[in-house]
Amino acid sequence: MAGNKNKKTLTQEQIQHEATKFSQPSMEEHLTRHINLPTTYGKDRIIAMVRDPWWVFTYWEITPQNENSVREKIRQAGQNFDRSVLRIYDITGVVNFDGSNANNYFDISLENLARNWYIDVGAPQRRWCIEIGMLTKEGSFYTLARSNIISTPRFGMSDVLDAEWMLSDEEYYWLFGVSGGFGIGKSSMEMKELFKKRLEEWISSGAIFSLSSHILQQKR
Repeated sequence: MAGNKNKKTLTQEQIQHEATKFSQPSMEEHLTRHINLPTTYGKDRIIAMVRDPWWVFTYWEITPQNENSVREKIRQAGQNFDRSVLRIYDITGVVNFDGSNANNYFDISLENLARNWYIDVGAPQRRWCIEIGMLTKEGSFYTLARSNIISTPRFGMSDVLDAEWMLSDEEYYWLFGVSGGFGIGKSSMEMKELFKKRLEEWISSGAIFSLSSHILQQKR
């Protein structure tokens, strides 16, 4: 027929090529796609987030200008820099925390170029504030930045469930990894193995599926 004279016959390879123009990226492509995010924002800050009744995650950025300024204050005071630390304050019941009126505190020495840390506060249902700073050999502490105030929840089931804001464990660890948390105090390989082991434990225990079902029921 005359109408078929100009009709092209496509090979199987050409058909597959044309089909890819309209197909959606695979999940693997989504997960492996590189996203360019700034490593610094040029702002002195430390952010604290609650993980569970015992654990807190914090990350920070300190500008070179601020660090040099504090080092100069230490020098002018005739003191000697010892190490950089996180100072974790228990401020439960404290009104207008000013850095000197906490119930108690403990320090964590920072290693190398750490920019985040996973902290075992060891106490449910408490209020916390974190400062990053420099400790001198003479025992003085110089603050670089102070975090927001956070509260660890009580241990056990809550009487009130807010499904809208509930995060499953796998969702939390995804956010934790995106923020750089898997690099804390361990090599990336060690953290991957740790996460893999934890995930296998959740799956074998049925915790992930039971929690997901609970969330869906609450949303309904």
